[in-house]
Amino acid sequence: MNSNDRRTVAVASFAHGLVHTYELTIPLLIPIWMTTYTVDTAMIGFVVTVGYVLFGLGALPSGILADSYDTRKLIAISVLGMGVGFVIISLAPSIFILTIGLIVWGGSASMYHPTGLSLISRTVSERGRGLAFHGVAGNVGTAVGPLLVSVLLLELSWRYVASLLVAPALLVGIVTLLVPIEKPARVSNGGMAVDPQGGFSMAEFGASSKRLFARGFAVIFLLVVLEGLFYRGILTFLPDVFDTVITSESAITADLFRGTSQYLYSGLLLVGVFGQYVGGWLVDRVNPVRGLVFVFIGLAGVSAMFAAITQPSVWNLVPLSILLGVFLFGEQPLMQATVADYSSSDTRGLSYGYTYAGVFGVGALGATIAGYVLTRASFSWLFGLLAILAIIAAIVSERLRRGDNRSLEVK
Repeated sequence: MNSNDRRTVAVASFAHGLVHTYELTIPLLIPIWMTTYTVDTAMIGFVVTVGYVLFGLGALPSGILADSYDTRKLIAISVLGMGVGFVIISLAPSIFILTIGLIVWGGSASMYHPTGLSLISRTVSERGRGLAFHGVAGNVGTAVGPLLVSVLLLELSWRYVASLLVAPALLVGIVTLLVPIEKPARVSNGGMAVDPQGGFSMAEFGASSKRLFARGFAVIFLLVVLEGLFYRGILTFLPDVFDTVITSESAITADLFRGTSQYLYSGLLLVGVFGQYVGGWLVDRVNPVRGLVFVFIGLAGVSAMFAAITQPSVWNLVPLSILLGVFLFGEQPLMQATVADYSSSDTRGLSYGYTYAGVFGVGALGATIAGYVLTRASFSWLFGLLAILAIIAAIVSERLRRGDNRSLEVK
């Protein structure tokens, strides 16, 4: 890669890592927020869902902006906006203001994926390497960011930790604006008409969407929604589940693991990095849809084992969490490859816009569902429900594999 490529990848990678650091730090703060604002899991689940829904559904309009305006400036706005969101969160005196902060964060974060991927794909000459480094940065943010936050929460108040998270956003946002990057030539985004004045054709957007879903993408969209519901449903309250189990342990075990729920959660995310590697390895060796069938069956099995536990303890939750991390994050490269396989080249960008909207937008309802179930029942019921979601996803994947609904002339 040349110097311009390296600058582009560096800017996008730092921003990508921050997005996922913030996204997966929020579940660590949920148990603290429940105590601070005296709310139950149903209420906090709804509040968090609002932010996560915007994180996902904002991907579609953000994709349109990415084809119409300077993507580097949009990345800077996204990162700085996330920082503003965490300023509001750190100062929030009530659950209402906390919700406002999460709304600002979610709306700002939603801008990143379409703009960051667009910048790399249009600017970097070695796009494969650029996207690989970009993906690694996201994995580092996913695993290391929450781990560092967990360490800080041991010594500092949650408000102070939230305020500290503003600093990297401010730094990355300013650097993004200042680092010189040669502007790429204006191109179409694969089906979306872009005019020289920086506008877009809404009629073409509608036509491209209709063409995409007419070619079997509706089945893929159902899969990514199921993926999102499972992903958000499992991760949002997992630290709270760990904390509840630890406090109910025997005195010796409780003392040994007291205050470690955040570490257990961060460990799950670290295992996820290995899971993503395994998923990427499978993409090059098997039909991605066949891989999805296997992974969703694995997720269903692990969830069923969680649900079947009659006496939850650290000793049985940790091994299952390791398996969960491998399957949960190993599924993501397989799903991304499937989206590419089942969309034509002229709607590829749009297909990923809908994918992010499904996973992070509609899928965000998983947080509300999980919060409601944990309020009304137990974590065994939650994992039973998640097992059902995974079984449905496995069935849909198998039908997709057998039907081979791609039927697209251009890949």
